[in-house]
Amino acid sequence: MVYVAGLSGGMEKLGFAFAIMVLLQSCTSYFAGRFSDKLGRRPFLFITAYADAVILLLYTVINQTYQLYLLQGILGITNGVSDTISTSLLGDLTIKEKRGSSVGKFNAIVGLSSAVGLSLGGYMAKIYGIKSLFYLAAIVVTLSTVLLFFIREAED
Repeated sequence: MVYVAGLSGGMEKLGFAFAIMVLLQSCTSYFAGRFSDKLGRRPFLFITAYADAVILLLYTVINQTYQLYLLQGILGITNGVSDTISTSLLGDLTIKEKRGSSVGKFNAIVGLSSAVGLSLGGYMAKIYGIKSLFYLAAIVVTLSTVLLFFIREAED
């Protein structure tokens, strides 16, 4: 997204880049759920987290529109996988009577942490430059995979 600011026709290209991401995310979700039912949840979460970290770093060096579209497409795939599987895993590990409230809490925490991150991100970008946001996000995503070692897979 750093690259988009300097593009002519930036807003149109930005809109198309997000459309690519959302389209591939939508197309990936169903298959992610199916495969994770057969192969487990954690391996997919590890792979997508590391892929997301690499994507975040690549955003800082792209200089062509096609590169932006490619990264957005890959991000759409990883988001489709991680969003679907994290919700599935939460459902697996929560007792039936509390699944709705657990998913609600999870989504609230994700939303609140995103709001805080976005709010602080503006200040950080002003002080350290916008690329610092991508570096920090890549580090946080990579470190978050440590938590996956402590999450058990649900037993059928």
